[in-house]
Amino acid sequence: MSRAFSLLTSAFFVFLALAVFGGMVWGNTLYARNHPGETDFFVPWLSAQTFLRYGDPTSPDRITPYSDPAAQRTQIVYYGRVAAEDEDPLILWLPFPAALFYFPFALISDYALVRGLWMTLGEIALVASALVALRLTGWKPPRFLLPLVLLFPALWLFGFLNVLAASPLPFVLLAAVCALLALRAGQDELAGILLLLPALKLGIFSLFVFFLLWWALYHRRWRFLAGFGMALGLLLLVSFLILPGWFMPFLRGLYWHVQFNPLASTYSVLGGIFPVAGPRFAILLTGFLFTLLFVEFRDARRRGFRHLLWTACLTLAVAPLTGLPLGRDGFSALALPLFLFLAVLNERWPRRRLTGPALAVLIIVFLLAWGLWLAEGLTLLFSLLLVIGLYWMRWFAVRPPRTLLETLP
Repeated sequence: MSRAFSLLTSAFFVFLALAVFGGMVWGNTLYARNHPGETDFFVPWLSAQTFLRYGDPTSPDRITPYSDPAAQRTQIVYYGRVAAEDEDPLILWLPFPAALFYFPFALISDYALVRGLWMTLGEIALVASALVALRLTGWKPPRFLLPLVLLFPALWLFGFLNVLAASPLPFVLLAAVCALLALRAGQDELAGILLLLPALKLGIFSLFVFFLLWWALYHRRWRFLAGFGMALGLLLLVSFLILPGWFMPFLRGLYWHVQFNPLASTYSVLGGIFPVAGPRFAILLTGFLFTLLFVEFRDARRRGFRHLLWTACLTLAVAPLTGLPLGRDGFSALALPLFLFLAVLNERWPRRRLTGPALAVLIIVFLLAWGLWLAEGLTLLFSLLLVIGLYWMRWFAVRPPRTLLETLP
């Protein structure tokens, strides 16, 4: 009787999960049909579809995802005509190893449906990132706050824009958080394989990937490096076997993408506010922050995983301030440093549980992020405040034992 009841319960929850998933796909597909203007997913998806249907690298026309015929097909579908000189030519800008991840979705011909599926998977990835981040940081929020915490990465501005734009960053964030968790568990090969996605995306993950590879090399974690190297080597081998000459066309596509989709940086933001002094201050800020990171990297060499996690979070928080050109979608990766900050607060004063302050921080961050609609410079302000918060809690974050005074209610 109990076994039959457990089977019925399991079947019910599986059916419920499938129903919720189907409802999310339906809702996102409906949105995609009414708002078809994004390019983050559309261009890689249609370029991959063009290559699968008509591509033949050995033919004289050489129809590849980066070729002019593929770009013209994308332009005609997107604009209804060939792009004008002052319009984005919509040439594929992703390296071919990254474009391979879009090939399974290119088998679905209905753009709205496949974008709705991608958006749904992105939403699930953001919620899963929050769940893994809680386990990674050890933060155990109260039950009434748990749903808000799990949904926060998908509801705040950066995650919300990622979902609407069908950005790949939710999957990259999930891979980065899982890589840290696998590294803590001693599953070095898996951690190295998972680090491949942040390495392909780079952007805000550039310093993060560099730090973890440097740390693994210093500690001779050869299995971690082997997992990363084998995954990258296999993906490159497959890429060059399928399309041997993809690298130079990729650089061409990246050039045109940057020309028509400029990314913000401290140089552009501060230069827009202070045309003369802004870029100079940005140079000084870049030099100071890289010196700071050099010191922190050296300090993290002989420390435990807690220090490694804090330093990895610092690299994510500092990256937008170093002058790296970043899109707004990259800022959703800052959810991990934010979770670490809240976890340390809860850990230092467990009897208080910090329910009120934690909720207040989430609300303030939520409103501050949505303030980006009013001023793009707030992205840098948010990153700066997060760096200050991490340094404020640095002593507690890297030294977990608590004193009696700290545990008093």
